[in-house]
Formats: sequence, C-alpha cells, structure tokens
Amino acid sequence: MDKKVFLCVGGDARQIYMCRSLAEHGKVFAYKIFNSAESSSIASPRLCSLSQLSLMPCKADVLVLPMMSGGLDIPSSSGKRADCRELAEYLADGAVVTGGRLGTEVIEYFSALGFDVYDYFKREELVIRNCIPTAEGALQIAMQEMAVTVCGSRVLIIGYGRVAKACSRLFLAAGADVACTARRLSALADAENNGCRAFLLGELYGRIDSFDLIINTVPHLILDKAMLSAAAKDAVIIDLASAPGGVDQNAAAALNKRCIHALSLPGKVAPITAGEIIAKTVINIINERKGVE
Repeated sequence: MDKKVFLCVGGDARQIYMCRSLAEHGKVFAYKIFNSAESSSIASPRLCSLSQLSLMPCKADVLVLPMMSGGLDIPSSSGKRADCRELAEYLADGAVVTGGRLGTEVIEYFSALGFDVYDYFKREELVIRNCIPTAEGALQIAMQEMAVTVCGSRVLIIGYGRVAKACSRLFLAAGADVACTARRLSALADAENNGCRAFLLGELYGRIDSFDLIINTVPHLILDKAMLSAAAKDAVIIDLASAPGGVDQNAAAALNKRCIHALSLPGKVAPITAGEIIAKTVINIINERKGVE
C-alpha cells in the first residue's frame, strides 16, 4: 500500500492506539483525540496532534471517524465535539471516509461531495475480533457485580451468535456452569457441542429464576417486565446488545434488579487492542479499494 495521509478525528481512548497503528502505514494527523499530555508523549514524525485543522500541511487521503451517534456531530473524549462539515475541505479528491455506526446523514453528506464512504463497524473482521474484548469485559463486570465467585456460578447466555460464543468459552474456562438459550435448534446443538447446557428461548420464563448471572446478546427486547420479575432476586444482568438493548431498563430499575447495559466494551476494557483492530480494518478497506488481496 502506498503511504497515505490520514486525518483521524474524535473518539475515545481506542482512537489513540488506532492512530499509533495507522502511523505505520503513512502520516497521521489527529484532531480532538489527544490531550496535551498525550500529545507530548506520542510526538513523532509520522503522528501529529492538531490543535486546529488549519495547521494541516496537506490534504488527507483517508478520514477516520470514531464510533458515531448518527448525526454530523463527532464524539470526542475531550468533551469538545467537531462537526463533519468542517472536515471536507481538508480531504483530497477521491478520499476515503470511514467510521463506525455511520448515520445516514453522515454517509449522504460525504457521498454527495464525491468521497467514498465505508462503515468499518459493519466489517466482519472487526466484529469477530471485537468479540474477545467484549467477552472479557463481561467477565470483568460479572466479577465486580456478583456476590459469589464466577467459578461455580450458574450463568445464562441469551442468544448464541459470535459474542455469545466468546462469552460461553470464557465463562466455561472460569469454571461457571453455563447455559445458553436461543430460538434455533442448530444454535442449541452448537452450544451443547461446546460444553454448554442449552434450551429453547420459549422455555426461558420457566427457567430464568435458576441463574446467578444473565448475559443478553440479542439486540431486541427479551427481558421484559414479566421475565425480569421471574428472575432470581439477586441475579446480575449484563446486556451486551447494541442500543436499545434486550432488557427493559425501566422495568429493571422499578424491580430493583442489578442490570448493566455494557456498551462499547472493547474501547473501555482493552483500548489498545480495540484501536489496533480498527486500524487493521481501515487498512483492509484501503487495500480492497485498490484491489489488493
């Protein structure tokens, strides 16, 4: 891959390490990512933290946005947000624009200006690699919130997709008694082959009271008021599904259930790994665009 000029804007700690990884492939300009202390510690010929966009000496070939919230407003750990519309003039003709969970407004804005737009959060390799830090984050939360050890505890995982499989492997390794519930019989067979007990989701109401920890990975409402009422009084519930999640949070609060909606765990529990994963995915996008396998 030819050396590229990257403009990386906004985000949390994972973007710091993403910038460091991208600097191996070209010149990186970071805007609204590093604070002053971090800027001095990472100063290098190939990685520069900008206080103002006007200080860019050349236009960028690649714009890397963080995980977005839908609109043109760019999240920043510094609290000072940027607007996508102030970035376009600093991009070269034919530049690539990429980011996570890009909303329609962002995609349409940059596409209308002639830029190619890609959502790295929809890439399979990123989703798969993110499963491990997500599972480790769930284990960390469980250890903090539960009044019993994970070893020997009864753990229920709702769903059996990539994240659920990673969680089941990790909690089994920690000595938990793991059960999985899903709608598809093939998923249940897969769970049993991997050492878990398994039952159909339709049986959940009659079984949910027997678990110390409940981990939801299904991105639509599963644990409603009735289901939460049936859960054990002291059960800890961790919802790993993307917003709005699979748990009725209002009902959980009203029933005094310990429920944690754990979003963006890779960036919180393993920012170095999460940043490197994003960087690898961005490089894959650029290489594929050039027809490089």
